[in-house]
Amino acid sequence: MIVSAILSMPALGVGSAKVDATPQQTASAPPVSLERIKEELEKPPARPLTPAVPVPLRVTFRSRVDQRVFVPTLEEHLHKEFDLNLLQRQSADWRSRCCGYNLSALLDHIEKALHERKIRKTREQIARELAALERARDKGPAAELK
Repeated sequence: MIVSAILSMPALGVGSAKVDATPQQTASAPPVSLERIKEELEKPPARPLTPAVPVPLRVTFRSRVDQRVFVPTLEEHLHKEFDLNLLQRQSADWRSRCCGYNLSALLDHIEKALHERKIRKTREQIARELAALERARDKGPAAELK
């Protein structure tokens, strides 16, 4: 149908177009022929994909799914807050045997000593300043009389 329309164009005066008609495949060699199928069947089969020696398989990765509960239960929250970790349990064990150090008490003593030192230094500075003021008062009237 298309070929007849192209061939009739010069007759209509549409223009001179050279038509190159290539012969299509004839009915003797259809795209799917019985001979081609027979030839493909006669070819030797492709090499099998199975190895001659079994390949030892090993795991190359691990996967896991961790799901978090949006709101922990009350019991989980209490365990998280109040359960002792390994170091705390060890320290409590040592303290129960009178072999450990109570760091809280030690830090309390250090803090108390630093506070007392600060108070002592402040009192010493006040005493020095009062003595200097007394000396200035004692010298003051005597300097005016001279």
